[in-house]
Amino acid sequence: MGELTAKTERRRSPGEGSVYETKDRRGWRGAVTWTEPDGRRRRRVVSGETSKIVRDKLDDLRRELRLGTIAPAGKAVTVGEYLTAWIDRDRTRVRPSTWKGRETHVRCYLIPTLGRLSLARLGSPDVERAIAGWIASGRPVTGDERKRGRQGHAPVSPLTARHIRATLRRALADAVRDGLVGRNAAGDARPPYVAHRPVAYLDAPLVRRLLEATVADDYGNLYAVAVSTGLRLGEMLGLAWPDVDLVAGTLTVRRSLAMARDGGWALAQPKSTRSRRTIPLPGLARDALVRESDRQADARAAAGSASWQDRDGLVFTDSVGRPLRPEGVSAAFQRAREAAGLPHVPFHALRHSAATLMLAEGVPLAVISEWLGHSGIAITASSYAAIVPALRRDAADAMDRALR
Repeated sequence: MGELTAKTERRRSPGEGSVYETKDRRGWRGAVTWTEPDGRRRRRVVSGETSKIVRDKLDDLRRELRLGTIAPAGKAVTVGEYLTAWIDRDRTRVRPSTWKGRETHVRCYLIPTLGRLSLARLGSPDVERAIAGWIASGRPVTGDERKRGRQGHAPVSPLTARHIRATLRRALADAVRDGLVGRNAAGDARPPYVAHRPVAYLDAPLVRRLLEATVADDYGNLYAVAVSTGLRLGEMLGLAWPDVDLVAGTLTVRRSLAMARDGGWALAQPKSTRSRRTIPLPGLARDALVRESDRQADARAAAGSASWQDRDGLVFTDSVGRPLRPEGVSAAFQRAREAAGLPHVPFHALRHSAATLMLAEGVPLAVISEWLGHSGIAITASSYAAIVPALRRDAADAMDRALR
């Protein structure tokens, strides 16, 4: 009977594999044997501390066999090799600012941590360990950084770690599509927990203080338009006079100042289809645009037609008509905010302030979402609805009115 069992074991179907304990009883091994289309016989051996670990590895191998994604012997591609080639191809497929973020993720985090692993053998536990490492201790220091005297980096936030995982997930999705791997290890990995962080904004009294303090500021009109329309900074700086209809009282977002492929700034299409929108101008914004038109006319006259450099009809320019740089506007806003005694918030808080002010006045979420150019109402709801205490009180009062 024992002989029959042994013969049965040897007659396993191709690719079924076998699991056995090592002679020293310190671990387990498993093997899968199959025949290539050209007739060559191949065998892959895996090992582990328990039979379950080995069987799980064999299951992965069988899945790769079915998909035809097991790399030939001696030609295994590493995660680092694949990501280096992938990020180079990705440059022409996304906006430069998006690519810059992904390239940083690949170069500073993914390759130093996971680059030496085999792409075909990368698993979700590898990705989860990497995520935990980034949050706990940051990223490994590269050789060039070590030569410059850098010894370490601060831990990254869970949100940043989630973004890095998203880059890896997108890269591995392409690898699955191209038949290089049978599964997306980053997609299978559990993302880190990210605690909800309320957005930074200024309430109505603080907005009024900002506008009063910057009425004579070079960027005062820009602040007024930003906080009353909720436009993104790039949309503000890409706004042209043909996009503004002061008679009809509307503003149309058609372009945005965005990072260019050479690292500078250039006019580009807005970030999404929903970002292309026309909104009605509040009186505060209309008055600010009228003042800005007068200010720009004075600046053009002072510079002279030969020195005036605006070729796109931009609304907000420097003293000789050149586009304003985002970092310059952000720095100027911080100086103005500090001088006015306002809490520390970024320039983007003006956009959040516009949304919360509309919410506080009872404007429906769907209208605000369209106004801001969000890709969906869920983004608007999750970002803003919980940060206006007055709304929660109104909800309780409405329930009392309904039930009494």
